[in-house]
Amino acid sequence: MSRRFSRIAGTVALSCAALLAVPATATADPASPNSAPADPLSAAVAALQGNGASTALDAAEAIAASRSDVAETTDANPLAALDAANKILSDLGITPFFYPTASINCAAVPGIPLDIAPAVAGAAGGPWPNISLPALPLLPQLPALNAVEKGETMFAFVPAGIVDDSANKSGMQVAWFNVNTLKGGFADMGGATTTFVDSVLSNANLDPIATEIARTALNNVIAQLPAAGARLAPVETGSGTVLAAIFGNVTHNTPEGEKTCFFFPTVGLVNVG
Repeated sequence: MSRRFSRIAGTVALSCAALLAVPATATADPASPNSAPADPLSAAVAALQGNGASTALDAAEAIAASRSDVAETTDANPLAALDAANKILSDLGITPFFYPTASINCAAVPGIPLDIAPAVAGAAGGPWPNISLPALPLLPQLPALNAVEKGETMFAFVPAGIVDDSANKSGMQVAWFNVNTLKGGFADMGGATTTFVDSVLSNANLDPIATEIARTALNNVIAQLPAAGARLAPVETGSGTVLAAIFGNVTHNTPEGEKTCFFFPTVGLVNVG
């Protein structure tokens, strides 16, 4: 990992977190009695530390520790895959995280140096994705379908180079922290298809006929995500500026057998209404 790339990624993450057009590496004058931490996450960590141990403090510290831990790809092919994965997220209305991640000795696709499997992550504040259903004769217009509602966030993880997903969809985690409410925590991510459909239908509370109509529309949306390795997690983050780090393991099937790959943390920010 190059130190220069790591510093740049850390600066981007911090400056975006602070919502200010100033370098995140800038610090307050230590001699000033009113000196403040360089960004809201640092301020929140300091405040939470004064109150003792908590899940929110653990999550905030995990995100802070992840901001300079960047997995750097080394070849144009993985980078092209990252561009394609980020476009998938953007087209779905999901804000990509500040920088990508990767797992070494993981890809099932031949010809990639070090068998690197690059990946991207992102988040969307609710209501999302606001899927409109067609009107039916003699039936009232169905409401828009959402996997997350106001005050909730959908976190997404999309790897490249994984073609045959394992039945085991566990292993990926998101650490989140709301800098406005000082609340945070950890959430397990699940398979994209099941998580998305279950979340939408749970929120919709439709009758059986409408549920089947909705399921067809959902399948059209979820088809845009690669099934292998993609993970989602709906979280009740509350409204505000939410920082998050996504990291963990993806298990998939390769010609050499089942393989579990660790993806380094990647950090992002989303404004949740």
